[in-house]
Amino acid sequence: MGRMEKIWGKDWAEFRPERWLELEMAADKWRFVAKDVFSYPVFQAGPRVCLGKEMAFLQMKRVVVGVLKWFQVVPEKRENEEEPKFVAHLIAKMKGGFPVTVVERV
Repeated sequence: MGRMEKIWGKDWAEFRPERWLELEMAADKWRFVAKDVFSYPVFQAGPRVCLGKEMAFLQMKRVVVGVLKWFQVVPEKRENEEEPKFVAHLIAKMKGGFPVTVVERV
């Protein structure tokens, strides 16, 4: 569902964080706009929502901030300049992986 053209549009494969942002003209600031939880059911939705969802999001944010504070993550160039391919699996995977270089910030 997270990659269905019918739900997300023709550009579903493009990285566009602005899909979840809306410009507030009065404050001239971007604000997060949550999408319908049934459109991207990673943690399920409704009465049977995952009990650990909020804790998982909190932990994810803390880890990302902690890592990015000390390191910079740079995607490596692919030999054939080809875009990574998604592989449908129990967890999100990319064909051939997604190699990155982690560089310590100076």
